[in-house]
Amino acid sequence: MRHLIPAALAACCALAPAPAAAQWTSSRVDGHAPIGVMGDHRHERGEVMLSLRYMPMEMEGSRVGTRTIPDAEIISATGRNFMVTPTQMSMTMVMGGLMWAPSDRLTLMAMVPWLDNSMDHITRAGGAFTTTSSGLGDVAASALVGLGTWGNQSAHLNLGVSLPTGAITAMDVLPTSNGTEVQLPYPMQLGSGTYDLRPGVTWLGQARGWSWGVQGIGTVRLGENDRGWTQGNRLDATAWLGVPLMRDLSVSLRGAASSWGDVEGVDAAASVNPMVVPTARTDLRGGTRIDAGVGVNWYVHRPSGLRLAAELLRPLYQDLHGPQLETDYTLVVGLQVVPVH
Repeated sequence: MRHLIPAALAACCALAPAPAAAQWTSSRVDGHAPIGVMGDHRHERGEVMLSLRYMPMEMEGSRVGTRTIPDAEIISATGRNFMVTPTQMSMTMVMGGLMWAPSDRLTLMAMVPWLDNSMDHITRAGGAFTTTSSGLGDVAASALVGLGTWGNQSAHLNLGVSLPTGAITAMDVLPTSNGTEVQLPYPMQLGSGTYDLRPGVTWLGQARGWSWGVQGIGTVRLGENDRGWTQGNRLDATAWLGVPLMRDLSVSLRGAASSWGDVEGVDAAASVNPMVVPTARTDLRGGTRIDAGVGVNWYVHRPSGLRLAAELLRPLYQDLHGPQLETDYTLVVGLQVVPVH
């Protein structure tokens, strides 16, 4: 499936319109990507943009490879033989963003996430319980470096780094912990615990009645965290089309492909036995997913650059190293404003 990502990018590039006389601009209502895409555009020298995004994701049911399997099979002694399995997870991120352009070619960006996670479980004995974790996630900083603008097309490099500000020792009470908080498995942690490089490239284009963009971003983990494990490397690729319905309102269609690896190493101080629940297994964390999304972008107030936007993404394909919870949907609702021109 990894070959699908560069193939999708190549297909989108082949469909891109030829350069026109009009100059590419981010000031059009469709001059920003769907709100779920980060680092999609640069700003003019001296501009500042503030953003706020609310991003809930729902996951329910488990999958092994491309096959959905019942919870009973996971906890059955004659099935996957786990004592506990997650049945549902809600992940909510609130992300604040700041972009500032010291020059026309360079835009600097910082993203600060706050996470709230909740995971429901059932046990082989017929019990049920929920674990939660919340707090600051990994802060990211990026430089968007312009490669050039050619008529109605523009391209830039995305050069980012993620900082290990999110906790990797989040704790909660389990039914077997006698009222004492213990460390939760890997999916409930709030960060990677490592410095991560995030290199990528974004290519944008506009025609008279529509716009398009493609972006590829990698996440490369640098070494182990101080608990002795490393999240898997990740590759994200996306392509979108935007269509203005009127001067201040546009809609978008987007495809997104993601591939991520298993956890490497093991947390020697982990409190949960990997034989008990799939979330404690480092070899059941990787996978591939392809999503389709539809979005809307409303230019509320042009002088201030105030935009409201929303996007809903649903999976078309999931291939998971499981048992692993499958994604049902991701929603992104956001606000962007340019108070300084």
